[in-house]
Amino acid sequence: MVSIQTSSIEKKDKLSVYNLNYPIIKSDNKKNIINNINHRIYEDIIAFKSAIEDIAYCKNNCLSCISTDYYITYNNNGIISIPIEFSQLDGLYNISYINSYNYDINLEKEINIKDIFNSETDYMEIITKKIDNKIKELSRELSIDKYIMVLDYLKDIIFCDNPTFYISTDSIVICFSSYELDPTISDLSTFKISFKEDKSYLSKYIIEKITDS
Repeated sequence: MVSIQTSSIEKKDKLSVYNLNYPIIKSDNKKNIINNINHRIYEDIIAFKSAIEDIAYCKNNCLSCISTDYYITYNNNGIISIPIEFSQLDGLYNISYINSYNYDINLEKEINIKDIFNSETDYMEIITKKIDNKIKELSRELSIDKYIMVLDYLKDIIFCDNPTFYISTDSIVICFSSYELDPTISDLSTFKISFKEDKSYLSKYIIEKITDS
């Protein structure tokens, strides 16, 4: 288990409100991978800040209100998972996206979605089923126009080879970003793949490192 400290970039004036919180990972071991993760996180934070500043510069007298928040969803047995939510207040809506940082510190490697499942499992088929179930739930709540929009969007997502995900104690969570959808649709954000219910699909690596740890 590694330790986590919070660092912040804050700014407040007439046209800008920034509250960017991000993690700094601390460990006496495996310093190269730790430094690489911290550098990647910091670069993503700065890139987000710079992109919003560029947009604000092009829009005179435009209020920039941005924030980042992170969550430590797993930190055990040398594996760490940290999703960071990048948010921008745009009018009445909070537009956000998620980057996730999933690493095996001991092996000094990033964990990809294909590492989660065994080689005989078509993991995109599993994700597709989860999405289909969510679409059926939404179909009872959305207007026909929004339903069709969501359906078209999710069909494109299904073919993404490495969707954004994070690891929790009981599941893998596939996450999507609100800025890619109609901002009034708040329910469509995460899909869980349960370690307990879907254990037969998991790789030996995940079973040994997470579910049996």
